[in-house]
Amino acid sequence: MIWLGLDTSDKHLFVGLFKDKEPLGIISYEAWQRQSEYLISEMDGLFRKTGVSKRAIEAVVTSVGPGSYTGVRIGLTVAKTIAFALKIPLYSVSSLEMLQDLNVPSICLCNARSKRSYFGVYDHGEALVKDCIKTNDEVKAYIAEHPDYLLCGDLEYLGLEGKEYDPTRVFPSCLDEKHRCPDPYSLRPVYLKDDYDSTNMRVIVRKTIPSDLSTLADIEASCFSSPYTETQLLGELNENPFSHLYSALLDGEVVGYIDFMITFNSLTINRIAVKEGLRGKGIGNLLLGQMIKDAEAQKDEVVEFATLEVRTSNERAIRFYKKHKFEAITVKKGYYEDGEDAIYMVRSLVHG
Repeated sequence: MIWLGLDTSDKHLFVGLFKDKEPLGIISYEAWQRQSEYLISEMDGLFRKTGVSKRAIEAVVTSVGPGSYTGVRIGLTVAKTIAFALKIPLYSVSSLEMLQDLNVPSICLCNARSKRSYFGVYDHGEALVKDCIKTNDEVKAYIAEHPDYLLCGDLEYLGLEGKEYDPTRVFPSCLDEKHRCPDPYSLRPVYLKDDYDSTNMRVIVRKTIPSDLSTLADIEASCFSSPYTETQLLGELNENPFSHLYSALLDGEVVGYIDFMITFNSLTINRIAVKEGLRGKGIGNLLLGQMIKDAEAQKDEVVEFATLEVRTSNERAIRFYKKHKFEAITVKKGYYEDGEDAIYMVRSLVHG
């Protein structure tokens, strides 16, 4: 089998063409923060040099981090594009796992800056310590406790010497079911600095654009019994002059949104929704916070109040709004289509 290996996760640019476990051609050199400039041209050059047709590739193996934010995304995006275009399997490997010596216990390290290290420990391909971030002092303490373990990686930043980077040692071992991606299109980079199990995530909030709407419709369908359709969302975005939509993006993926209207001195929240599996992690806080910040900064009209209706049975949402200083004013009987009552809530906005 002919396959392609890519790594752009740290200082190096690595492109390798392999037949089974034997390399047909390798390009590997330091290209810190320049991988995006060189990757495609180096791939083309390697195909020409080896005489291998691009369509002869039967699989792609790529590193997915941890490492450089931009570097990791570049390699993964190119690998996913190739797998999609050629309809071939995609395999992913940790950037730390790729540093190991498969024959001995290996402490695999990479500089995470701010006196921290990306840290993982492997023995014959199995993780003894799952990839994580440790302070450099913690790393040195672990090394002292395990003097027989091999150090792997560019460890000059620690004043240590590690086994040199050579993906050709480990890449061929990753063509197995453990590393195969069942859904390549959902594969995302691993940064570790972003803890997806807490509220410490790299989330941005921006105005919604038309390409967001299909994802927003999916989120709607998972959140509401009477969800907006994509057509309705498009109407809110383009045809309602009072409507404002903001999207929340996690590593470039739309994961939530807020829809609100501003009329005269009042703001009304129509919808706020977050993707299933990411609720309770602060994304709703960011959406609501951005809305309030922008409303308070309005210059043409002073927005004095924010209002909303919420189902009486939706205790989680009620707690969320109360946390954000909304007060229950009254109950609207039979407000929803199924006859359920709604609590009408209001928050005063402060203008500096």
